Amino acid sequence: MKKKRDFLSKVALGEFCSIFVLYITILMSISKSKNLERKLNNIAQEATNELNNVCGSSLWESLGFVFFDQLEDPEKIAKANFYYGQLQIINEIKFFV
Repeated sequence: MKKKRDFLSKVALGEFCSIFVLYITILMSISKSKNLERKLNNIAQEATNELNNVCGSSLWESLGFVFFDQLEDPEKIAKANFYYGQLQIINEIKFFV
């Protein structure tokens, strides 16, 4: 009887440890996901601010690439395309996360 009880207590302890590890793993995954989302939002905000600075307004948000063609300086066009590309990549990553 004692052997059976010892065996069952070991099994129960093993199951408890497995559930505990699973719970901790889930919490860590949620934390990592929230950190990723926060970092992506920070990068998107920086890109949006840079685009507003390069374009002089937030009109690019509604027009997209069409607005960049109206810029006169080739350096500004290149910068705007770079930051707009960053925003597109961030949106794609957010779609899969």
